Amino acid sequence: MITLKNDFGRNPEGMNTRWKAGYTLMQVMIATFLVVIVFAGGLGALAQGNRLIEISRDETRASQVLQSEVEDLRTYNWDALIALPAEAKYSPQSSFTDAYAARYTVKRMITTRSSTQKLVTIQVGWLDNSGSGHLREYITVVSKDGLYDFYHRSF
Repeated sequence: MITLKNDFGRNPEGMNTRWKAGYTLMQVMIATFLVVIVFAGGLGALAQGNRLIEISRDETRASQVLQSEVEDLRTYNWDALIALPAEAKYSPQSSFTDAYAARYTVKRMITTRSSTQKLVTIQVGWLDNSGSGHLREYITVVSKDGLYDFYHRSF
């Protein structure tokens, strides 16, 4: 079989007869570098997404603790409310969830606004997995003989 060559040492199909088909070391290194960059970006995005999920869960739990404490406060009559200490720190109720209750601390502060009103501040604090502290608070006014939208039944 006779192979026709042009003036530049190439066969008619355009392949150089001195080189075999394949990738050079530089092409492989560039492709590997690009693949590593893509995977590193994906892992970074995954880590950031997990961090945002953790923050969201902690915020939701803190809101649930605050709501639970306020609902308990609403069940007190005026005499029981004024008998509470002006400031108290404690763990959330065990009915909240035992698995996470130890991570949160609750602080309740009661100050007198007038002879028939108390200003109640409830704070929830916690440390996240990175050790950063967070604090959320709820402030409400409780009035003597105020509106109670619940009732107790005795059997």
